[in-house]
Amino acid sequence: MFSSRQLVIACLASFAATVAFSAPIPAPDLHAKVLELYSFQPHTLNDAQLTAKSAQLDTFWKLVKEDPASTLPLLRAELANPSNPSFFYYDGAKLLLSLSSDAEDQRLVLRSIVKADLQDIQPTDYLLTVHRLVAQGFDTRDAALHVLDDPDFIATIPQHALRLGQNYSLIYMLFPMDEDSFVPALVDRLSGQQSATSVKSVLLALWCAATPESLAALRKFADARQGPPEAVSYAQKLQGAKGFVPSLSSLSSLREERRRLMRRAISDEALIEFESLTRKIQAKQ
Repeated sequence: MFSSRQLVIACLASFAATVAFSAPIPAPDLHAKVLELYSFQPHTLNDAQLTAKSAQLDTFWKLVKEDPASTLPLLRAELANPSNPSFFYYDGAKLLLSLSSDAEDQRLVLRSIVKADLQDIQPTDYLLTVHRLVAQGFDTRDAALHVLDDPDFIATIPQHALRLGQNYSLIYMLFPMDEDSFVPALVDRLSGQQSATSVKSVLLALWCAATPESLAALRKFADARQGPPEAVSYAQKLQGAKGFVPSLSSLSSLREERRRLMRRAISDEALIEFESLTRKIQAKQ
């Protein structure tokens, strides 16, 4: 049985531990923790190593979430720090998303995830994260174009038995926006792609955009015949795939309808509607 003196000592010890636990984390300590925990690449680890790392990252998330008032500014600073390990920029961004709905934080998330190696990220999670943000009105050009770095990018939407390759994943992350906001970036990326798959993804997006600039870039690429033969052939095929679907709607209203469609949940039905609207837009050109 505790004496009164022992009880006082126990209470004081408990209070001290609580104060120490709830005290703000110094910035150098959090930075050291980020370097310690995230200096690895998930795609190089086996299942047992991934399980162990996942437990460590869960503990880190819990630590940050327990005192967001002091840890959020530090987390933002770490995401803005260009010297951190690449996987942190994705996992840390997802941690920020779980803690904040502030618009500037959402923009920081989009700036951060493009620094991550796509080999270390689940494609489906990446697509859904970016699509969620573009559906809310954020500019996702850089995050969307990042998938061009991975020709093998494939996202899966189980509830619709849908598999989206790099091409339609790119479209879902871009087309909720106004076409004029991303077509120049697509044109710029057309000449810098080494993979025929990535070139074809850009060509499809340009064709679907169906603006004077995008169609001119498609035509120029097809006529120059200087890219991968497979991509050149694809560009020529797209040029002949004009839309012949009559519509009484104006071009601007068709484009807006398509943007609204692509902000909805990802599904095979939406893609069918997207193709129909795209052909109607093509027919108006």
